[in-house]
Amino acid sequence: MIFPDHCKFVGVRRCANEYCAPKRGDKIYFSSKYQITFFNKKAAIYEVKSEGEGLLREVKQVNKIAGFDNALIYDKKVDIFNRGKLIRETALLCNKTITTVVYQGFDEHWTFVHQPDLTYLNEVEIFDISPPDPPYLVTMIQKLEDAGVFGDLSVSFKPRVLDLRQFTEATIYPCEASGLSSNSLDARNVRLSNKNILVGCDVSREVLEQRYPEAKFHHINICPIKTITPNTMFITKCCKTRQSGPITLNGQNGFIVHWGANVIDVVSAIRYLLNNQKKP
Repeated sequence: MIFPDHCKFVGVRRCANEYCAPKRGDKIYFSSKYQITFFNKKAAIYEVKSEGEGLLREVKQVNKIAGFDNALIYDKKVDIFNRGKLIRETALLCNKTITTVVYQGFDEHWTFVHQPDLTYLNEVEIFDISPPDPPYLVTMIQKLEDAGVFGDLSVSFKPRVLDLRQFTEATIYPCEASGLSSNSLDARNVRLSNKNILVGCDVSREVLEQRYPEAKFHHINICPIKTITPNTMFITKCCKTRQSGPITLNGQNGFIVHWGANVIDVVSAIRYLLNNQKKP
């Protein structure tokens, strides 16, 4: 895969005909490592190496990356710094003929992705629960990703949501926020029976035990620290403030944020994960 580190390394040239590839001896801006040539609403991409001093330098070597028939010009302006999103989009657009997609940013600068490689992306699993719908942590991260907050990290997120509605045998829930039952621990009185089944975390169990010391119940624990099995780096949430921070589960690095974490908390957690990931 070729994806320039920055648009400043990509030069652009508008051509009067299709025979306008850069060649040895041409003058080119000192920071240009690639050149996109445009002709008749098509694009070709070249790697260029130059030598010399000053702003304009002499081209010494040219390597063709994609010709006019192999490159697609994306039809909308994008955030060209959202690398993860552009890699995924290019992978969808490429085929046996199209190997490269050219993108223009909102600021009019250009870049491209050649032969996209999805394994380049850093995958982070998001463990969340539902209801509420949509799941809070998953939704927050999706909005941040769409806004380009993680664009420089080349990250891909995989939601893994536990749907509490699957526990049809449940009789008691932690709080009314779930919307699943009025028989919750934050109610004035909890309806108890001979077959009490609590769906909740360890804090929920402690609350029920302290409110009703004599109650007999079965506990379906949904605490992520005790129940999830991550396959990659991950982020999840917990109601215990002291649990917040880095954690390792199933051999994978993760980060726990408080259930009431704000945007800054979540961004900081994900950046910590990516900046401290295990190196192969």
